[in-house]
Amino acid sequence: MKLYTLLFGKSKKKMRPIMTDEKYKCENYEKARQNVEGWHKIVEALPGEEIWRQKSATIGGNKCTHVARVGKAGGGFSGYIGKNGFNAHT
Repeated sequence: MKLYTLLFGKSKKKMRPIMTDEKYKCENYEKARQNVEGWHKIVEALPGEEIWRQKSATIGGNKCTHVARVGKAGGGFSGYIGKNGFNAHT
């Protein structure tokens, strides 16, 4: 099985890998990210690389259940981590 790496970046010069897998899986993930602003590129993986995917930044999943956050008083909320910090799901 030949592996490919999906690269993403806000500019073409500063692209970083976000997943390594089979080509069709990289293509599907690229299509699923069409609402993300930036550039995507699929290249052959380096020799010796393993299947890898970037973890999401969602805390507690997309459910309406409360999740305890470490170091926060009053319990917690499910949500995600954005560029401005923690954002609760509404």
